[in-house]
Amino acid sequence: MSIPTTPTYEQLLNYDDICNIIETQSFWVEYEPIIDMKNGDIYGYEALARFVLNGKQIPPTPILQVAHQVKELFFRLERALKIMQLAHRPQEGGMLFVNIDPHNFSDSEKIAYWHDLFEEVQDICIEVTENTDDMQTTLLSHCLDEIQKSGIPIAQDDIGNDKKPFCFDLTKRAQFLKFDRTWLSKIRACEDYQEILKGFLAFAKAQGKKSVLEGVESEEDFRIAKSLGVDFVQGYIFKHLNLTSKDAL
Repeated sequence: MSIPTTPTYEQLLNYDDICNIIETQSFWVEYEPIIDMKNGDIYGYEALARFVLNGKQIPPTPILQVAHQVKELFFRLERALKIMQLAHRPQEGGMLFVNIDPHNFSDSEKIAYWHDLFEEVQDICIEVTENTDDMQTTLLSHCLDEIQKSGIPIAQDDIGNDKKPFCFDLTKRAQFLKFDRTWLSKIRACEDYQEILKGFLAFAKAQGKKSVLEGVESEEDFRIAKSLGVDFVQGYIFKHLNLTSKDAL
């Protein structure tokens, strides 16, 4: 007899659920601080999407993956999120990091929208992130071309995450290299992994790029980050400094 399995969020969510989330604005933004390792100051914030459906908080990944199945729905969701992320950005200032999927640069109308939205925005960095396994290098290259035309800095997200594709073209064009939280678990399991990360960090320094280590959750994680010499860190250890779009209401 087979053992029943618990349905995943992706299996439970559907097109109508995503439409409902957009129409009722059942989402908010959490602004996670990015800390400068030189002086401990807040350099900026990453705008992170948070969702609620039927009174329950839903993780972002399944929401984005279901929306991704319908191109126009995905664009509507991304557009609504970016409007809120910009409208409620922390008054404390600093660089604002926002995530955009290259699939939302798939035609001239969408590209024109992003250029108009970001045209007058100061101190913003676009994190180019892939919400599915469907990384298309041609589309990614086109997306990067358009961002560079606008003069907005680019960040490469999730470096080192085994479930995310890696693209050297994005590494070359990015001003910020963001290293995934999984580096910390790899290093705790085997310290030799530090040597791989140190190679990335040496490359970043040689190229004049800034490095960010994500997922710093403990004093031990912070110690590792300090020993590696990363420029910036972010993570749960700084949760007391988080802001949300609700704070601005």
